[in-house]
Amino acid sequence: MASRGIGLGGPYAFLPELAKQVEARGFDAAWVSETSQNATVQATVLAGVTERIDIGTNITLAFPRSPVVTAMEAWDLNELTGDRFVVGLGSQVKRIIEERFSADFDRPAKRMAEYVQAMQTAWRMERGEDVTFEGDIYRVLRPGLGGKGRAADRRLPRVYVAAVGPLMTRAAATHADGLLGHPFTSDRYLVDDVLPRVGEALSEAGRDRSEFTVCQGVILCIADDRAVAVREAKQQIAFYGTTPNYQGVFASYGDEALTDRLRQVWKDTDRDLDALVAAVPDEAVERYAVAGTPDEVRDRLDAFERQVAASAGGHGIDHLILGGAWYKVPPQRLFENFAAILETFGTS
Repeated sequence: MASRGIGLGGPYAFLPELAKQVEARGFDAAWVSETSQNATVQATVLAGVTERIDIGTNITLAFPRSPVVTAMEAWDLNELTGDRFVVGLGSQVKRIIEERFSADFDRPAKRMAEYVQAMQTAWRMERGEDVTFEGDIYRVLRPGLGGKGRAADRRLPRVYVAAVGPLMTRAAATHADGLLGHPFTSDRYLVDDVLPRVGEALSEAGRDRSEFTVCQGVILCIADDRAVAVREAKQQIAFYGTTPNYQGVFASYGDEALTDRLRQVWKDTDRDLDALVAAVPDEAVERYAVAGTPDEVRDRLDAFERQVAASAGGHGIDHLILGGAWYKVPPQRLFENFAAILETFGTS
């Protein structure tokens, strides 16, 4: 079975205690995101209150930052955590990168591939290697002021890349240490699209599957009242489903027409939540989320993981990232779902 982590977030006053609970309940990792809060700052908070679990960013926005700045942050966090840090990079979408962060988004897969190589070059310089990197977009031609070889015995941080489409998946499998799979997914999409792409790219790069970590998120909604969990899952599916980039996920079960339907409802009703929920059929929750009572989700998540592994010839998901719906979900329910994940899937 895959190792398991939990996605964390929320006010900094509560974040340390949440991380402690994740570690105490036997999970393998805690993951922070970069939506309204800085991923590096959150990871630093978690580093100071944990001793065993991995700390990862899912994701750190890559393109608004210099790759060497990101490399420096990851290098320091890996030292703080005793090699427990994973820097997960994400591209976000064009309009957010350009209109909010005033950064470039052209050729995102190529940009990400060079970004990872530039980071790895900066780390290898820290270990004393005589290396440089000069790509079409990024370059690293000289070490920092401390020179090369300040930490020859240090392990390199792990870098994972968030990917949905084939080009970004190839960039991840060719250059990074792992892949961060989007939580809006299905067993068929993983087996028929994602994992074959990973395997092909690894083979072409001369890499072994055992050297690469496939992390997969899920939309996991838990409530004693099943209807509450299902509605929250529908809200999240509706939100993701309006984005054409994710149409391939719907296509895995022949639901590609659902993208246009949801986009039309989004437009016609001015994002009316009830209308969006009504547009998501019940079977979509079964295909693209894990929602229900604690007993139901425990069985369904285990079945999902086994199905992917069996269909992929045993090379399935290496690490599951458990996290709930967040689109239009009240704060109280966000906390209740987190507590339910701890209780349902904790091992101690």
